[in-house]
Amino acid sequence: MKRVYFGDRARKAVFFALVAISFAAIWIYNCLTPLMSDDLLFRPSDYHSVLDIFRLEYEQYMTWNGRSVLQIILKIFSLMPKWVFNLCNSLCFVILSLLIYANVSGGKKYDGFLYVLIHLLLWNFSVEFDQTVLWMGGACNYLWGIVILLGFLTCFRYFLEWEPKPGRGSWISVFLFFFGVLAGWGNENTSGGGILIALLYTFFFYMERKKIHPWTAAGIAGMAVGFLFLLLAPGNKARGELMLLDESYSGIMAYVSRGLKINKAVNRYMMVYIAVICLLCAYFFYKRKKLAELKDTFIFSLAGLATSYVLILTPEPMPRAYFGANIFFAVACIRLICMIPREEVLLYSLKTGGIAAAAIWMFFSYTENGANLARIMREVNEREAYILEQTGMGNTDLTLPMLRPEFQTEYSFMYENDISEEKSFWINEVFCLKYGLDRIEAIPREEWDD
Repeated sequence: MKRVYFGDRARKAVFFALVAISFAAIWIYNCLTPLMSDDLLFRPSDYHSVLDIFRLEYEQYMTWNGRSVLQIILKIFSLMPKWVFNLCNSLCFVILSLLIYANVSGGKKYDGFLYVLIHLLLWNFSVEFDQTVLWMGGACNYLWGIVILLGFLTCFRYFLEWEPKPGRGSWISVFLFFFGVLAGWGNENTSGGGILIALLYTFFFYMERKKIHPWTAAGIAGMAVGFLFLLLAPGNKARGELMLLDESYSGIMAYVSRGLKINKAVNRYMMVYIAVICLLCAYFFYKRKKLAELKDTFIFSLAGLATSYVLILTPEPMPRAYFGANIFFAVACIRLICMIPREEVLLYSLKTGGIAAAAIWMFFSYTENGANLARIMREVNEREAYILEQTGMGNTDLTLPMLRPEFQTEYSFMYENDISEEKSFWINEVFCLKYGLDRIEAIPREEWDD
């Protein structure tokens, strides 16, 4: 008994050590990611009180988009020092990994290999990791959005089968309703996928138990209310009309073009998960596995497909719009991997050995990309110091260096948002607005050094 107890304690200690390491790893990358793109346009001088956050968000709701919950989070972080966002965003990423763990582990506690697998997939197969996790503007809209949604779905699944003591059900109903409002008021396609997941779990529960709890209905109602606030924002129309101007086709050909682009995105961002799901589903089918045991994979896979293909109703979105669908497919895939039994020695060995080998490879990839992030951060800081020095001397017509191309890494969004030799490039104009410059000329770093 002592040996078992020690093993449980050791497994728990290793698991929490892995959680701490995952926090440190993402925190370092957050610290090495500068403000960029839309972050530079934020003007703290427009905010004099807490009420200004809500007043200006209401203006944006009426004129641009309806993602008010996520935009308020972004505004709050933009008013704080960057280190606050670095800490909170790192914690949010760790929470995402733990929420995925809660939805796929099947009740198994402190499975270190599973937790490492989740992080390997998040770091290597997430949609545009540099934009959806590290860039502040993108992280608040996508990482924080999926964490709120997955947090609600995790609570929803727990309370779906919960039998409360008398008097507690009403409090849970209120909690799930308001949590559901936040979850539904996120990203258009991802929140819709979340509603589909909640409805499917409710349907299967009803088929098994022939009843629906009041708090279950309250949670779904809350998601519907939040989703309606999101979709009915007056600003969506103006934003959609602007995006339509960039489309090359109209009528039925516009939908054909969008569908082909969605196929391309699904192939690029989700095919790894789809391939593993197909292989393991075939394996479990021939093993005579009950279809009910594959319910989680079916629900999250269907939600991933729906979250992707519903984008055919909108003008071409940015690739990061597929982030939520990617996470749904990740949950579906990892759930199947968790079901591989120890008795299947070959598959189980491939699973554990593959995770160990991938973790070692990830160590080398992490250090190399981290070094490049540090180099990029150094050049960004040097450039900003030079701008402030020159503007302090009254110089507002500057020649500035671009980032060195050899430092480019998949974990930095800076190269898509760096100044350009094209004088009318929008980031050049953003620099002029932010630093009070009349004109800038961008040249390669080597020429600027000379």
